[in-house]
Amino acid sequence: MQNALFDSEAQKRAIIEGFSGILILFDRDMKAQWINRLEHSREADTIGRSCHEIFCSKGDRCDNCAFRKCLQSAHIESTIQRTGIFGIDGDEVVFDITASPVKDPQGNVSGIIGIAQNVTEQYRLERQLRHTQKMEAIGTLAGGVAHDFNNVLTPIMGYAEIIRLKMKQDGLVDQAVFDYLDEILKAAKRAKSLVEQVLTFSRSVEKKEVLQYLHPIVKEVLKLMRSTLPSTVVIHEKIDEHCGRVLIDPVQLHQVLINLCTNAAQAMAGRHGVMNVSLGLAAPTGDGKEWLELAVADTGCGIEEDHLERIFEPYFTTKEKTSGTGMGLAMVHGIISRQGGYVKVESEVGKGSIFRVYLPVAQKEVAADHVLSLSDLQTGSGRILLVDDEEQVVQVTGAILQSLGYQVAGRTSPRKALADFSRESQSFDLLMTDLTMAELTGLELSQQVKTLRPDLPIILITGYSDQISKDAALEAGVDEYCMKPISMRELSAVVGKFLGNGSKAARPPRHLGG
Repeated sequence: MQNALFDSEAQKRAIIEGFSGILILFDRDMKAQWINRLEHSREADTIGRSCHEIFCSKGDRCDNCAFRKCLQSAHIESTIQRTGIFGIDGDEVVFDITASPVKDPQGNVSGIIGIAQNVTEQYRLERQLRHTQKMEAIGTLAGGVAHDFNNVLTPIMGYAEIIRLKMKQDGLVDQAVFDYLDEILKAAKRAKSLVEQVLTFSRSVEKKEVLQYLHPIVKEVLKLMRSTLPSTVVIHEKIDEHCGRVLIDPVQLHQVLINLCTNAAQAMAGRHGVMNVSLGLAAPTGDGKEWLELAVADTGCGIEEDHLERIFEPYFTTKEKTSGTGMGLAMVHGIISRQGGYVKVESEVGKGSIFRVYLPVAQKEVAADHVLSLSDLQTGSGRILLVDDEEQVVQVTGAILQSLGYQVAGRTSPRKALADFSRESQSFDLLMTDLTMAELTGLELSQQVKTLRPDLPIILITGYSDQISKDAALEAGVDEYCMKPISMRELSAVVGKFLGNGSKAARPPRHLGG
């Protein structure tokens, strides 16, 4: 009997010591009697405490307490509970708890054994997965909104350009009207850019870099910051609008500037301060390159010298855990480095900091936008089958194509377009089709048309580029594809690749018939 008792105790001790989680015994009053071990606390801090003081957040009594349910039902119960007593620096810890009754010889519950497994990491991963799934859903929704919104923008941009061109052709020179039309086109292009930004934030594929001036982005960010900062923070800007252009993703530059301005604002939290933002050419460096300097300075608390070397490290932060992740400056450094630039920091404790971003100035220049004339556009000849389920898009795109010298057969039904093409396939010189349509997608229509006319060039127009890959488009026989809303200049260039001759006189636009 002594040997059996020793073996039983040894087995119990091995189970307790080998268990990776927490084992704890409560009496009938739900007071802790013993515990195998605590990862972040002492046993003395736990013995005598009630179950809700140990395993319930902030010591609140839990309505879904597995221990109390087990005591009442004398059956094994389990639940997920959050706690703060085992946390490090107040971090939330999540336990998967199983409560098992301890019974006396008469079958009455004399205590409760609690088995607690720390599932905090699993809980966080599940939360991240839910967030990722939510972002994917937002991306899908954004794609649908972008497609519909770009369909709305297409006639706005198209008819504005047609009016401007027709006035030029008819000799109606009214500068005020030209200015109004320019403002309409600027607003439409800005709306298009906003849609692209929404799509870029919601999809995994990053937007390609474009050549552009930085001052519009800087002014847009500062306008946003002014509406969000407290009145105690004053923003001063010094922007050189003629300092040159850089090759960069505008959305990523937006993120860089937002992070730098947010850090500057947080450094001045609770006090009066000044944020100075400047943009201009940097002083010559002797390497033969021209550099653009974007600087954000604050009069905040400054950065300690020991921390300056680590501020661009991922997850390094001197802020409270609820105020920062330590990824903001790491992202800034990564984005600027990928563009061939670099970041310098100057700081003095109690006086403030200044972050200087340097980007190489691009040498390539493009012509400024001006009132279009026929000499600016690629004209041509040929018959085009234009298919889009939005009637307004068919009308305005067809009108632009007709003004460039082409014959256009517009269809809002892809099945009817396919039937018409089957009857007279040799009479068409090009197919231009939308991607997303109810009866047939643009890819399906393209594949069926190619079986009838393998040599027919096809242009695909889409309001959401992530819906189609380049490989899928090529496999369907698509020769070119472009994004809505498409400008008159872009449309003339893409169609001119296949049908342009530069010699046809443009005809005035008319409403499309058959």
